[in-house]
Amino acid sequence: MKLIGKTLLCTVMATAMLLPSAGISAQERSNRDENNKIIRGPYMTNGIWDNWFIGAGVGIGAFFDGGYTPIAQPVLDVQLGKWFTPDMGARIGYQGLTISEWSSKPSIFGTELDAERNKYRRSLGYAYIHADVMWNISNTIAGYNEKRFWDVIPYVHGGLFRSYGTKGLHYGGNEFAAGAGIYNTMRLHERVNLSLDVRGILVRGDAHGVNGGVSGMASASLGVVVKLGKPDWKRAVDVPTGYKPYNTAKIDALNDTARQLKEENKIVEQQNNDLAKANEELQKENNLLNEEVDSLKSKSVCVTPGAVFFEIGQTTLDERELFHLDFYVKTCILQDANKVFHITGYADKNTGYKARNQQLSELRVQYVYDLLKNKYNIPAERLVVHAAGAEQDRFNSPTLNRCVVLE
Repeated sequence: MKLIGKTLLCTVMATAMLLPSAGISAQERSNRDENNKIIRGPYMTNGIWDNWFIGAGVGIGAFFDGGYTPIAQPVLDVQLGKWFTPDMGARIGYQGLTISEWSSKPSIFGTELDAERNKYRRSLGYAYIHADVMWNISNTIAGYNEKRFWDVIPYVHGGLFRSYGTKGLHYGGNEFAAGAGIYNTMRLHERVNLSLDVRGILVRGDAHGVNGGVSGMASASLGVVVKLGKPDWKRAVDVPTGYKPYNTAKIDALNDTARQLKEENKIVEQQNNDLAKANEELQKENNLLNEEVDSLKSKSVCVTPGAVFFEIGQTTLDERELFHLDFYVKTCILQDANKVFHITGYADKNTGYKARNQQLSELRVQYVYDLLKNKYNIPAERLVVHAAGAEQDRFNSPTLNRCVVLE
């Protein structure tokens, strides 16, 4: 039991060093929806020649048995496998090279005493032909993602463990072996992965010349895996009946809504077509109206004089009078581009004294002149300015005499 515990402990410790990779997988975001939820299957079934892989690697291993001291030895790993779903797969493989260990007693596997250690080195060859059932835990936990860098894949294995003599020693033994391991793959390319395979093996002690009991072996190998056939998976469009991760009732309701929206979209599309035709007719009508307006502009006749009126004591126009000025400019001054306009400022002679009224008329006419020149870009040579003060009673009304007349 101590031997089994040592073998399992070595495998578990090597595996624990790899567990952060599962955390890396859990942090993937490219296989999540807009609500940050993992997008899961179902997945479409690929062809029989898709999702195969072949790999090879080298590493180190040690054989454990009670009464013997293990020696780390090189190991060779070769495997051929296939993924049936993004989560589940299987493979067959070969592992082997040499088993070495230190023993306090000589045997057919070692008769030369190491004086420094005072032990005998035992050595024999082995070949483990095994079949594995694999579970890609990264895809199960974090969802399938063809661009994930690191996948963690626990597996169980079983097969034939054959041991044989080395250096001319005639020995052979066939035993059933089994165990578990962690297969890690790191994405280098769409079809090429780096692999790290940590494996624990349990086998009868007869495999290395010990009568009865259970022996163990722990190994770790680094290699390269090449994907064959179609390497990725696509999610199924139609949800199979009874597929539990989906709320089929909700999906049916969404499908009904989608069909209804499709019908409504057809109606809206027809309305858009009708509106487009109506808009085309309106555009034609608008063009005719613009032509008519242009024709009327060429025939327009400016009626003068025009006037804008100020509040008592004010030299600027309120909003209403600015509107009147704007109308007059656009309908008269701008239309009669060849005419010169006289703008004359007035004041109410019944209010204030003469000098103040003269000043008011000057400020008012200057204000209107500045508007015409700066706001409406009327050339200065088309404007003649006068300030009449209160000497002339233009409209015979105190209110109306506070004005600027354009003519």
